[in-house]
Amino acid sequence: MALLAAAVLGCGGGGSDSTASNASLRLYPWLKGPSREFLIRGGDNAVQTFGREASKAERDEASQLISAWMKARAAQDWKKDCSYFARSYIHSLVDTDATRVTHGEVKTCPEALAYFRHLASGTYKNNLTGPIDSLRIGEGQGFAQYHGNDGHDWVVPLVKENGRWRIAKATPLGRSS
Repeated sequence: MALLAAAVLGCGGGGSDSTASNASLRLYPWLKGPSREFLIRGGDNAVQTFGREASKAERDEASQLISAWMKARAAQDWKKDCSYFARSYIHSLVDTDATRVTHGEVKTCPEALAYFRHLASGTYKNNLTGPIDSLRIGEGQGFAQYHGNDGHDWVVPLVKENGRWRIAKATPLGRSS
């Protein structure tokens, strides 16, 4: 009996038990890649577990788009800002929101951004420090995630149009704990 107890407890038995315990405590153990950096225990992790993690080439493409868009947004260059948006978002922003609120006075995306200002575009700050850290993609949509230069994590919703990523919201979404 003593030999059996020694065999179970000794010879690495405790190590495998502690490894199994650590694995069961690990949040979303099946999730691999850079999206793990954005998981929040007890938080909303829908973006972090959405679809699949993009390839480096796909992340690079999204990073270039988001970097250019952030610069236009920070400069409040509404025409250039709008050039990065998905058509579906422009339709929602202009036709569903701005045209109705202004009774038809606002008819274009740049006019809508100028009208709504920070209510649409947020703080205008470019808080992107370099390439995005993660891109979760699936079925024509994606979510870029990055650690901002302001100490916060951010998400940028994207839509795939004609084989290219487009911005799906006029401001990045803050990721809180």
